[in-house]
Parts: sequence; structure tokens; C-alpha cells
Amino acid sequence: MFFASKRMPNYRHSEGTRGQYFRRLWELMRHIRAMSLYHTYSLLWDRKFEGMEQIATRGTVFPDQLSPVNSAHANLTYEYGPSPRPVVEWLLKALKVDFSQYSFVDIGSGRGRVLLTAATKPFKQVHGVEFCSVLHEQASRNIAGYPGERLQCRDVQSILCDALDYEVPEGNCVLYFFNPFDVQLVERVVTKFLDSAARNGNRVIVIYYNSKVPELLSGDRRLAFRPLSKLCRLRLKLFSPHPVQVYERVVGEA
Repeated sequence: MFFASKRMPNYRHSEGTRGQYFRRLWELMRHIRAMSLYHTYSLLWDRKFEGMEQIATRGTVFPDQLSPVNSAHANLTYEYGPSPRPVVEWLLKALKVDFSQYSFVDIGSGRGRVLLTAATKPFKQVHGVEFCSVLHEQASRNIAGYPGERLQCRDVQSILCDALDYEVPEGNCVLYFFNPFDVQLVERVVTKFLDSAARNGNRVIVIYYNSKVPELLSGDRRLAFRPLSKLCRLRLKLFSPHPVQVYERVVGEA
């Protein structure tokens, strides 16, 4: 149920109550749209790829099902759900970078869908950071059993650890989040990558998909919004279940 009561509330009491109602209605409409797009992608895309996956990457896993875990921050996590494959493809294509000069890191990588999508590009390495041992094992099986001829990156791994314990790879990096946990923890992980990049003079691109706080990272002077092509912005606006922000480290900012 989306509402606690089937009775429509009386919105003549105050403008505040009326505004609250319309905000809830808008959130409901966004949720219905997102779920409709997810089901569409599941029907049109997931069946095509599941024959190559040892364990299907679709489906939601809720926090009380994410155990055992390898993290001191388990209480800050959200449910696991896979990113739509076409959206990830659009975002990677829109980056317009030499993939061979970048590592790709998915924080909260689950069963490995985004890892396998990224590994079809010639990244230096593709790492997934996952704190749930069950999802990590499923991702490892998917990686091991995926058709090798479809992968251009040969260093593809799911790594079982807390996101803050992950060792930042050398060189440039594309960092991907699909709203895996509390925003304060996201900030701490991004800060760790930015600190490493500042010490070594590397580039960092942050893809933050479905952020609950869109302005979260925009306050860091070391990050700037990375513009996307008009075509990518149009695709995301029309066909992405969730909004996305893409940032890039400002070179020269410590």
C-alpha cells in the first residue's frame, strides 16, 4: 500500500497540508514510473543476458536479507537492486574517455551486473566492492562463468570488504554508486578516492545514480559536474528510472 488510509484527506485545513499531499502524490507517480521502467527493462533486456549469467542479477534484496556481512557499517546500508543495463551503457558511452586509462569501481556491486557491463569496455580493471558475502559469492560465480569473448577487460573481480577498507587502485578511476548506503558514508568513500587522487595527480569520475540527496557532492570544491551529451541527457530524462549526477575531480584542487 502506498497510503495508510483509502480516505482522501481534507486539504482545506492548511496550505502546508495541501503541499505535503502533492509532494507525496509526486513521489508516488515517480515510484510508479520507475517500477514500470524496471519491469520493461526486465522483459526486454534481462532475459537476453540471463542465459550468460550463472545466477540472475535481477531482483531486490532487502537489508534484513543482507547477511552475513563484512562491514562495520551494515546499519547504514539500503536494499540491493541492480542498475538497468541500458542506463549503465549510456553513461559509460557518454564519458568519452579512453577506458584503458581508467579503472572502474562499483561500490555496492551486488551480483555483478554493473561489473559485467563495464567489463565489456577495455578498462584497466573492473572491481566491485560488496559487503554481503552471499551477493559477493554470486557475483564471483557470474564473473567466472560469463562468456570470455564478450569481455574486453580481463581483470574483473568482486571484492568482499567494507567500502572504507577497499584499497583505492592506482591511476585514474571511474567510481560508481547506485545509492548503496547512507549519504554520509558515500561522502567518506568519495573523499578517500579524492585524497588518493590528489596525492598521485589522478583523475576521478563519480557516477552517482539515484542519489537521495542530489546536491550531496556538489559542495566539495574538488568536484565539478561533468556535462553529458544532449543525447545522453535526453535518454536519461525519458527512459531512466532514476536521476543521475556525474562529477569529475577538478585537477589542481588538493
